[in-house]
Order: sequence, then C-alpha cells, then structure tokens
Amino acid sequence: MPWCEDCEKFWNPPSLPPDGSCPTCGAVIGDPPDTSIPWHFWILMAVSVAYLGYRYLQGIGWLVSNNLAWAAVLVGIGTLSLLGWGVSRWIRSRDAK
Repeated sequence: MPWCEDCEKFWNPPSLPPDGSCPTCGAVIGDPPDTSIPWHFWILMAVSVAYLGYRYLQGIGWLVSNNLAWAAVLVGIGTLSLLGWGVSRWIRSRDAK
C-alpha cells in the first residue's frame, strides 16, 4: 500500500493516477496501478456470446418448426439491421479519432 510522506496518508493503489503519483501533492509514491482486464473475463464473454448465439439459433428453429417462419424472417431482418447499425457506428467512431 503506497504511503505518501508529505501528506502522511496511505493511498489505495487503484485510486492513484496512472503515473503512480500522490493525488494530493504529486510526489511519486508507488508503481502505476494495473488496469488491464483479466483473462478470465474474456473467457466469460466468449462463453456467454457462444451460449446466447446458440439460444438465438434455437429460438429461430423453434419458430420455423411451429409454422412461424414469417416471424423467424422478421427476427432475422431485425438482427441484421441492428448488426449493420452497430458496425456503421463502430466505423464512424474509428474514423472520428
């Protein structure tokens, strides 16, 4: 735990600025905090996306098997339009930088 001699205060490492300096007086009191996202978060996200994708396809299959193919087509069109909108927003945000 970083201790600032000038302020006589302990600081929590995540509350430090990225350069590891004291927020009050600016003296360097510790290493910069590690702000990277843990690897197991990305595994959780990948598994969640795979599961939800499987459930989505299962729902489309259920609609088709219950003679509701028109609803499956509407859901597919809505999904593709949302995906296209999201990709276009992502491209615009990248071009703005």
